[in-house]
Amino acid sequence: MQRSGEAVRQARRHDEAAIPSRPRRARHLIEVAWAHYGKDDREATVTTLRRAYESAPETLRCNGYARQITLDLLDGPRSTRDDARDLALKVGLIS
Repeated sequence: MQRSGEAVRQARRHDEAAIPSRPRRARHLIEVAWAHYGKDDREATVTTLRRAYESAPETLRCNGYARQITLDLLDGPRSTRDDARDLALKVGLIS
């Protein structure tokens, strides 16, 4: 998290679809979301977390970073709050 910008640049150079294991792909996407979150790019963060959920929902449900970020996004701007709420419902963070 010390170099979020560099992490995002490196992530853009790699195709997540090349990761054959869905849980590993989801873990990679969670790390990418964490980097976007570190840059305060909430839209990219929620979009990336959604892709991680689509790859392996269980990985997102069990990952502390993903859960923390999702909860933090609930207090964000309206443009991302609805997507974050939908994700939080799917993950089981809110009812």
